[in-house]
Amino acid sequence: MIEINLELAQKFLTENGLENCQIKKIAGDASFRSYYRIFSQENNFILMFAPPLHEDVKPFIKVDEILVENGFRAPKILAKNIDLGFILLEDFGDETYSKSLQNNIANEYFLYEKACDALIEIQKIPLKNINIAHYNHATLFREVMLFIDWYLPLKNHTISLQQKQDYKFQWIELFDKLSKSNQALVLRDYHADNLMVLNNKNGFEAVGLLDFQDALIGSCAYDLLSLLEDARRTVDEKNKQKLFDYFISKANYNREDFLIDYEIISLQRNIKILGIFARLHLRDGKNQYINFIPRVKNFVEQRLDQINLISPQFKNFLKVYLQ
Repeated sequence: MIEINLELAQKFLTENGLENCQIKKIAGDASFRSYYRIFSQENNFILMFAPPLHEDVKPFIKVDEILVENGFRAPKILAKNIDLGFILLEDFGDETYSKSLQNNIANEYFLYEKACDALIEIQKIPLKNINIAHYNHATLFREVMLFIDWYLPLKNHTISLQQKQDYKFQWIELFDKLSKSNQALVLRDYHADNLMVLNNKNGFEAVGLLDFQDALIGSCAYDLLSLLEDARRTVDEKNKQKLFDYFISKANYNREDFLIDYEIISLQRNIKILGIFARLHLRDGKNQYINFIPRVKNFVEQRLDQINLISPQFKNFLKVYLQ
């Protein structure tokens, strides 16, 4: 983790009308970004620090502006210095979905239904109005190579060049089955740690959106999958099925076509996450992510038992090298 330069941060805040503020670190994430709460006399704010040598803040700014302009509750950008990697943001507080549900698990279906409602509306944003790259085969395949490059070394596995070629062929064949329609803005990390419970005096007001700088144009199934197959918390199985049905019905998607995309993306995304968590441990020393691997591995194993879109040989390959 690259530490923030407090002198530069104070100068940035002073230049934007916030003098003599207290700065308190509140979070870091799987990237080089870190977050700080700014305590001023009138309001609190969030300062995002994204080290310019390692992070580009421009994608965050672009997606944030898209969401805010379309009426969604992403934190408003109040000031920015791209060269220094500073963004001053509206403060949504601390009540993520994860924290809220630790205190009241009975509220799970209600909160997740609200997240589904928000997601359905996000998927209505006209794509012709936004300049965001597409989730193509090259991107999808680059992500599943993280499994080969990082998860296999974590498990002390090695494979041959021919096996790598077969691995690529099987994935590309699978990606060819993805629907070319039902494309939408995909936030890619739409899960309980990145969704905020925003309340007003009458109770629940809106879903607050965080961590969307990696957004692409892709399948409408992706963010629902991210929500229901959460690497960090287990969603109740009965709620998961009810929410899946609710989402498809309310969004009016073709169930059969949507399910094909959902199954493929489930396998692709969770294989990718295994590679990411292994890399965070092996390369970055962020050892806490190892704790999430069993849950993600279970998602992959469940999907392999259910999916009929891939060859028995590929299923067996993945099952063997998961261990």
